Amino acid sequence: MMLAKIAAIIMLVWFFQTAKEQQENPVKWVLIGLVGYWLVWWIVTLGVANPLLKGMPNRSWMILSVVRHLPAIAAIIAAVLVRKKLLADAQKHLE
Repeated sequence: MMLAKIAAIIMLVWFFQTAKEQQENPVKWVLIGLVGYWLVWWIVTLGVANPLLKGMPNRSWMILSVVRHLPAIAAIIAAVLVRKKLLADAQKHLE
């Protein structure tokens, strides 16, 4: 859970700075990034991580740790893809 919170804060700053560099609305970019990040985090938590954790009869700490970090990893990947899309859209506006 700590990884998800730290990654979310870093993502907010990253989106804000990128929007300013692209001369776009930083608040819009931050909101889009935040919604994309947390939406994916919740989907993976509820649809993948929780069912996996409930279905494991022998929960080793290593497997438990990996499964608990899956939502954060998926959300980070989603944030990278959302940022890539926003950058592509910003480049279209410049042309």
